[in-house]
Amino acid sequence: MPRLSVLAAIGLALFAGGIAAALLRLPEWRNRNVPDHELFATRLRESARTAGLEIESDPRTKMRSESWIHDQELTDHETTYDVLGKEAADFLARRGRGPFVQATARSRWPDGERGDLHVLFSIRGEAMAARWIHSDPLGAPTRRSIDRGARRLALARMFMPHGAPMKEIDTDVLGQGAHLVGVPGSQPAETLVSYDVTSIAAPNVQRVVGSADLWRRRLENISIGSLMTRNLAKNVVSAALMFGVFGLFIVLLARRRIELSKGLVLAAISIALSVPGPLRSSTSWLQFADSAFKILTKAVGLFALWSVAESWLRATIPGFRTSFDALRAGRLGPKGGRALLAGWSIGAGAAGLGLLGLSIATMMSGVAPTEGSVRIPIFGTAASPIDEGAIRSAYVLLAICAALRLPLVRRIRGSATALAALLLATRIPLTSFWIALAIGVVLAIVFVRGYAAFGLTTLLAAALTATTLPAALFSLLHRPWLTTPAILLVSVAIAPVVFGAIGLRRSADVEDGLHAVPAFVRRLESENRLKYEMDLLARMQLGLLPQDTPKIDGYEIAARSILATEAGGDLYDFVHDAAGRVWIAAGDVSGHGYSCAIAQAMAKAGLASLVEAERTPAAVLDRLDRVLRGSGSPRTFTTLVLLRLDAASGDALISNAGHPYPWIVTHTGARELELPSLPLGQGPPRTYGDAPLTIDPGTTLVLSSDGLFEGTDATGHAYGFDRMGALLRKVATRPADAILTAIVDDWREHVGAGAPADDTTIVVVKRKA
Repeated sequence: MPRLSVLAAIGLALFAGGIAAALLRLPEWRNRNVPDHELFATRLRESARTAGLEIESDPRTKMRSESWIHDQELTDHETTYDVLGKEAADFLARRGRGPFVQATARSRWPDGERGDLHVLFSIRGEAMAARWIHSDPLGAPTRRSIDRGARRLALARMFMPHGAPMKEIDTDVLGQGAHLVGVPGSQPAETLVSYDVTSIAAPNVQRVVGSADLWRRRLENISIGSLMTRNLAKNVVSAALMFGVFGLFIVLLARRRIELSKGLVLAAISIALSVPGPLRSSTSWLQFADSAFKILTKAVGLFALWSVAESWLRATIPGFRTSFDALRAGRLGPKGGRALLAGWSIGAGAAGLGLLGLSIATMMSGVAPTEGSVRIPIFGTAASPIDEGAIRSAYVLLAICAALRLPLVRRIRGSATALAALLLATRIPLTSFWIALAIGVVLAIVFVRGYAAFGLTTLLAAALTATTLPAALFSLLHRPWLTTPAILLVSVAIAPVVFGAIGLRRSADVEDGLHAVPAFVRRLESENRLKYEMDLLARMQLGLLPQDTPKIDGYEIAARSILATEAGGDLYDFVHDAAGRVWIAAGDVSGHGYSCAIAQAMAKAGLASLVEAERTPAAVLDRLDRVLRGSGSPRTFTTLVLLRLDAASGDALISNAGHPYPWIVTHTGARELELPSLPLGQGPPRTYGDAPLTIDPGTTLVLSSDGLFEGTDATGHAYGFDRMGALLRKVATRPADAILTAIVDDWREHVGAGAPADDTTIVVVKRKA
């Protein structure tokens, strides 16, 4: 608790500092006395009358934290900062330009054409932008008798002082059919700008959802080059992120390693918050359809982003669990409570640091805000503060996963923070990408450190608090205008504190036990557990094999076992008896997995205990068969070839239990030593026989498992016995190591690289010439 108290004190202090800076510098925070609805309804009627429009419905009004943004146009904030620099904030606050009030009403021109008039006012009642939209843009073709230029100039009159003349300026300054009109008496000088809608989009599309006439007020004209290059770096990062997220979504979906439920919940919340705005403001189903498409696009992007971020994190960290799972299961306890409280404190601090960064940025030359510091209204097509919190937390998760998974960035110290800063910079509403990146670095440090110290639940709570807490306070300052948003945002902003306090008061036992995790996570855990067990079996199998080959005067011995994709049962061994003879065994236990490994261990132990000087290989195999039948799995059998060699004379006895025939290689050629028999451990009772064998100087004996001959190439053709015989005849004079290497290389050339389908074991015994 002391740690949480200190963290809360720091977070609240930073938030208070950020709010204080915003109240001093940011126009939307400085202008707190907004007149009531009637003032802007009256101003809309007056503006319409000035333009020659008749208002046919009661005006509807709503508050906005920033001005409109259309296509390639800059907001009036941007142009104001370009012209006035550090003095822009004072000018905007003094003129009441931020927040804004949008007033809308149905209207009719004198010729009978009906539509909707939208006017954006400063809180001083000054018209900042006006837009007129056809009521039925699809069904009412434009009549040639209408002078569109005169209609546009009529709409511009609502910006003019009473009785002031209007003078149109050069229309080619901005290109793309732009029209400019000076505003008489404005100080500093202001102009109105309007675009021909047919020059920036297909006429039919604009007639459905676009503006028939649009004017915007701003201080000066900016060149097209400035418009196109101002946010180039931010746009490049955003585009790369978008393609990367959707590409990763497809990859994770194809590999069935993605969890969609929480992404769908976030998308549903985003849609639920967005739809009321268009439902209230749209005047035709076509306009609502256009808004619905934008809302759906936003929701799909949020769904894909969060699904990829969470799924990638869970797939990256084996056994990943979070108190968020406990919260979702209704089993929140002290651990989750501390995570939520820590997240709220970190989020409050991040909110204060963000506001402080924006406030300082407005004091720098060449830097301007592109949006308001809070996202109001929350009901509309733009991302709400709740959407924004989910987006920022997903960005940080993506950065953390990239730092963990990508080898290129894993070596960079603080790579997660650097990547998170780059992504968060795209969400900072500033014209300067580099200043936005600097603020992003600070926020990334806070979020990444919070995640490292407290976990995913803390990161989610922090990101959500950082965006909703300032918006909640802003809504409370403007309660008459933002009553519903204030209730919603305050509820969301304080939710981590409420649930955190509840969690702290509950017993720690409530969080014990397994919580529901996505199905793909359970599947991954099962696969990882199986892989771990298979790795243990493979290490066990390797441990059962001899670490070195015996050193025998006059002989060279080489052996190699190549493991398959799963733990198999190939084995070879060397045992010395009391008479000084060496016993050489090579075998293969059927199948894969536990039963195979157990039978392999039993076979090796049986050889060690059954080999005696007075016994023959056949006698050993008879006894080993009884051992495996009595203790082994009924589903496994073992093939084994056993050689007893008198090194001094070269005389040997060999017995075979269903293993592939050994090869005898001399200077005259290579042949198989045919020893037909049945495997050990299964089938009818049997006895084994011994075959005498003499290994003369220069003779080589090759023992191999069926994995060698049955290895297939890409077309399914097996390596086979004929290729083996031809190769042995070529390499007969080489040392044992060289013969073994030649066999493996030729076999690899046939089957290709990678782990084979079955274990492959080769033992080469050569008597020196």
